[in-house]
Amino acid sequence: MRVFLSSSGRPLGFGDVLEAVFRSAGLDFNAAPTPAPHEAASPQQRAEHWQARQAAERQREQRLATLSASIASYLEHRVEVRSQISRPADPQSIARELAITTRMSRSDLNRLRRTFALENHPDRVPTDERENATRRMMIANMLIDGEMKRRGQRRPPPIR
Repeated sequence: MRVFLSSSGRPLGFGDVLEAVFRSAGLDFNAAPTPAPHEAASPQQRAEHWQARQAAERQREQRLATLSASIASYLEHRVEVRSQISRPADPQSIARELAITTRMSRSDLNRLRRTFALENHPDRVPTDERENATRRMMIANMLIDGEMKRRGQRRPPPIR
């Protein structure tokens, strides 16, 4: 809603602006506010309203409890499954996983390093798997650095 105010030479205060907005909306600025519906209701209607609110709150709490239980169950199962599948940290399996070929360029090897780090970096795994992830990252970096060295390419300096 747009309100056009004409200034009569004096600065307008907030009350003046508010009154103009009320007038443009067709409302009386000085009228007393109407009571909320539950304030004008009889005691019996208020009691019914209160009981309905309590029932709705109990239903909401039950839904949240069910949801929290299912989320907790999912997370428990996910952690169990993840910890059961420990990735091997020997150089041969990591070399197979990296699949470095002689056709890969320097940018391909750097991309391979980033992709491997996104999946295996110690900061991205649960705490109980960090030691294994650190070992896997060290081996992968050694393999990629060795391939770059064989080709006469240096590892790029870290980006700061």
